[in-house]
Amino acid sequence: MTVRERTSSALALLRGAPAVDLAIGVLLTALGLAVATVIDADGGVLKVLAMPLVTVPVIWRRRKPLNASLIVAAGVALSALPTLEQVRCGVAIPAMLLVLYALGRRADRHAALRGLFVTLGAFAVLALTDQNLGASALILFVPLYVGVWASGRLVASRAHTAAALRARSGELEQQRAETAQLAVEVERTRLTSELDGAVRERIGEIVQLAERGERETAADADAAKRSFGRIESAGRASLDEMRGLLGALRSDKDAARVPRPTLAELDALLAAARAGGHVVDLEVAGERRPLPDGVEIAAYRIVEHALAATDADRDRRSSIRLRYDADALEIEVDVGYEEAATVEDRPIAAARQQAAARGGSFAIRAAGLGRATLCARLPLAGEHA
Repeated sequence: MTVRERTSSALALLRGAPAVDLAIGVLLTALGLAVATVIDADGGVLKVLAMPLVTVPVIWRRRKPLNASLIVAAGVALSALPTLEQVRCGVAIPAMLLVLYALGRRADRHAALRGLFVTLGAFAVLALTDQNLGASALILFVPLYVGVWASGRLVASRAHTAAALRARSGELEQQRAETAQLAVEVERTRLTSELDGAVRERIGEIVQLAERGERETAADADAAKRSFGRIESAGRASLDEMRGLLGALRSDKDAARVPRPTLAELDALLAAARAGGHVVDLEVAGERRPLPDGVEIAAYRIVEHALAATDADRDRRSSIRLRYDADALEIEVDVGYEEAATVEDRPIAAARQQAAARGGSFAIRAAGLGRATLCARLPLAGEHA
């Protein structure tokens, strides 16, 4: 490395140092030079030149802690010459303490240990060559030095643990979001299967009506034939188009069709839940009557998902209320949960998807500590039973 490169590297370390370290380094250096030139001037030129090696490394102790400890140790040894009785403990001790903490806090394990041993050796030299210390100072300062270094290691360990926990928390949150999205996709797959059956049934009825009308119409047979022919063609074209769209949306195109549950099977669903230890109450308001197929399916699924959301709860009690209005079916399910986050978990995301697919609304309303009420409204307008 050339002189210019070394100078550039040193300037970069100075520019990147925190202001507090820069201030401490300048203050210790000024104090050390004052000691070397005024208070204890017997060390000569060598002590004056070596003193900055003891104090200046404090400036970059955070970025290069091992290098700082090596330079401080070299400065302590050189500043002892030529008499081996030079006073510099007033600046050397705080400089080594600051470097030791940075070693424990920022260096890896092996570098931190090497820096600790080097600094302890440097302090032994300082104690034996400083007029104000002596060998007895080792008994007091060696445990102090080791304790400062260990405190830095402890802070580093806690910071590392906290960072690992934050990273793990972020991974779990991402996994949770992905799982919830997967649940929505699975629900969409099941939804498309159910819609596929409903669309086929409806359009099949249109085709059958057109064929029957063509056979039964007596007046103006030619016009009726052409009209019903167009109805039949349009119905079959719509059926093919809907099959193509639903097939593109559905991830399991070749999956077997599942039966489409309705509110008629709700009692069986509640019985199964009660058999598993789930306490469920059902309240029905209004005239209980057959509803459009899409509403029946969505209502059943919403109740099913709401019950699934409480399967792992400590308070496994639910109250279900169905209100049959003239233009809508309203569903309220009162559930319990352990943590606030679980009320928005996967089954609830699927229930929300069911309500949205039928043009309805879905909301969660707090119902006291550890409980919430899931509210869904499924409109009947535009549906045909």
